[in-house]
Amino acid sequence: MVTMPTSPQPTITSLTELASGTDDIAALSGGKAAGLARLVRHGLNVPAGFVITNALSDIFPDALSEHYLALGNGEACKVAVRSSALGEDGDAASFAGQYQTVLNVIGLEDLQTAIARCVDSLHSQHADAYQQHSTISGSTMCVVVQRMVDARAAGVLFSADPVSARRDRLIIDAVPGLGEALVSGEQTPDHFELDNSNSVCLKELVSDTACLSDAEVQQLATQARDAEKKFAQPLDMEWAIDQHGELFWLQARPITTLPADLNELDTPIAPDDILTTGNISEMMPGAVCPLTFSFTFRSIEHGFQHMDVLMGAQQQVEKEFKQVAMFYGHMFINLTGKVASTPYVLGMDAEMAGHSICGQPVPQLKAPPLKSLFTRLRGGWRFAMFLRGADKTIEAFEARVKTQFKLEHQHDPRAMMLHLDAMFNWINEMEEVHVRSSATSAVSEGILQGIYCKGEEPNQQQMGVLAKLIQGADNVVSAVMLDELDVIIDLIATLPGAADHFQHAEAQAALNWLQQQSQAAELFTQFLDKHGHRAYRELCLREKGWQENPLPLIQTMQASIAARFVDQQTGRSSTEKQTIDLQQFNRAVRFILPYVHNGIRRRERTKTLLAYITREFGKAYRHLGQLLVQSDVFPDEDLVYFFTHDELLAFTALTDNAELQRRTDHAIKRREAMDYQERLQMPEICSGIPVPVSPAPVSGDSKVLHGRPVSHGIVEAPCRVAFTPAEAAELKPGEILIAPITDVAWTPYFSLIAGLATDIGSSVSHGAVIAREYGLPAVVNLRHATEVFKTGDIVRLDGDSGSLSRVE
Repeated sequence: MVTMPTSPQPTITSLTELASGTDDIAALSGGKAAGLARLVRHGLNVPAGFVITNALSDIFPDALSEHYLALGNGEACKVAVRSSALGEDGDAASFAGQYQTVLNVIGLEDLQTAIARCVDSLHSQHADAYQQHSTISGSTMCVVVQRMVDARAAGVLFSADPVSARRDRLIIDAVPGLGEALVSGEQTPDHFELDNSNSVCLKELVSDTACLSDAEVQQLATQARDAEKKFAQPLDMEWAIDQHGELFWLQARPITTLPADLNELDTPIAPDDILTTGNISEMMPGAVCPLTFSFTFRSIEHGFQHMDVLMGAQQQVEKEFKQVAMFYGHMFINLTGKVASTPYVLGMDAEMAGHSICGQPVPQLKAPPLKSLFTRLRGGWRFAMFLRGADKTIEAFEARVKTQFKLEHQHDPRAMMLHLDAMFNWINEMEEVHVRSSATSAVSEGILQGIYCKGEEPNQQQMGVLAKLIQGADNVVSAVMLDELDVIIDLIATLPGAADHFQHAEAQAALNWLQQQSQAAELFTQFLDKHGHRAYRELCLREKGWQENPLPLIQTMQASIAARFVDQQTGRSSTEKQTIDLQQFNRAVRFILPYVHNGIRRRERTKTLLAYITREFGKAYRHLGQLLVQSDVFPDEDLVYFFTHDELLAFTALTDNAELQRRTDHAIKRREAMDYQERLQMPEICSGIPVPVSPAPVSGDSKVLHGRPVSHGIVEAPCRVAFTPAEAAELKPGEILIAPITDVAWTPYFSLIAGLATDIGSSVSHGAVIAREYGLPAVVNLRHATEVFKTGDIVRLDGDSGSLSRVE
């Protein structure tokens, strides 16, 4: 005779008894029971109850009646009956709402019916679909029974915001009475958001009176933060406050949808440090991946500190981040750290430093006390020598790059990473050179402004004159690149079928057609050989250059070629580059002006070299990612960018497969986090740790904005608001481009537009330099242009006075 296997029999355990055991034992009672047991163990107030392990719909534990009556002190009482399946409320999936909950159950018979309903819900249609989607199967149902709370108010609490993924936000949603109406979506809750200090930063009430007092909000937040620390992870919690004001916790489970901590790689700063996204957002708008942070921004910090060492402001370059900072994946310049060197150098001060970086005064920025006159004289002389040696330093470094810089692709991940580490100092040296080059530009322009404005802050008219003076710089590498691209576009416009096969085709089809046109294809290949390292966000290692992915460049060429097919006037006739009579200015202005022009050329020259070295490293790191894919370690090559450089060094030395998998999984979570970081808008200037801000409440009725004029001329035309180069592909000939900022990836559009307006920027920003080369009116630092104006608005851009206005 064959003996059939029997299912484990149901057992019953009080929550207090379960809490006295280990987490592993509690987990055998399902996720909900395990969470309640941990709350009890950590001293939080939980309604009395018990859990039935291995619950069945037709067999009940012998002690069920005894445990039930004990909840009512020997009498039948109202209880809540909830599912607690194995796998439910876990780290991987919450199973929220998938299984049965029965409230206000009274009497043993109704209790048994409620238990059976919970058990039967294990294989309901929607639960099976959820299990299939989450790839987690629920094979065993346990059931939690707790005394009902006669709730005056109830709700849910998230110790981190599950929508924005911010872990510095605690969310409370509350409704009068039972919380089931909230969970089911039948009732709109009062909504509270609290920061790390438990201050309420947002309160949205359904009616005039909140269902929670201020003290109750604080009690919820304080206990939840304590639970989060003890659970060592962000929590999704349910709670209820009874008619006597007593707080009960009904559930605690991990927030399963969170990515990695958005603040994981934040750098330490002093509480009163002044930070800015200033000109760093010109180089790298938005969030950056961990590898770019540890490569590009580590080298920028190195370059800044190296300059301070040469000026005598510090002894050596240190590993500590002093002048660059990161929060929420966004980069900042630490202005307080930047001005720490000014007391050592005669002629430097906090006001000058703040203005050169932010393009505006920063009143709250204060430099430390001045050093002795001798120290400042010595620092001033060293700084002068630092600037004077710029050209020789650049030429020597360029020569070394041509003959010695080469990243070899190895065949083994460890060997490849060791090679990258050995070559790392190239980017540090590159930043030393670029900081020196940029300093010559900033200093010469500051001197010009000081001479012309007689040491005063320039007004709008004076800024317009300064823009005309700066406009004389020629042979700027970014503008030369655009001239070369224009030659190709002009040639394409003459080819038969260009409109159908290039202008109106998909980008890949347009590229395929271009590669079949012998002369144009040859010129395009030569262009990529020379400029293929340029890209959008070109200091990000993750971005591919035009050589690797020419499709974004093709899209801009498609937009630009439309201008060649337009016979009518585009509205740019009044913006031709004009010369300015220098004799109307004093001798000092005429003397310094060539140095200003040289500084602009020099800065763009080293910037393109910096882009080249960054792109080569980016390709080499990508090759490392490919090797790790081939070794069955990474799911895709892109994941390499979500480790820091030092983490990759340690990672490629590991032999423990479990640890390799754990770190790989964490990198995947970091990649998910970057999607959330990208959505955050950071303050332009702040004191202390920056906090993401909501978009500024700028009135859409605003008719005039004022910024910094950087290229003279006046034009009226429809505008096109674009936030990325891809969006700018919709530009029509003669439109005024309004963008947050532009970099080299936007360059091809300058032959198409009638003028440029940006939210941020300075007179040496990429857009300012190229606009001057093309004789386009341009205004930067408008702050809110992308918010105030909409695509299609007719606007007047005044590059002489620095204004952008809507034309009725």
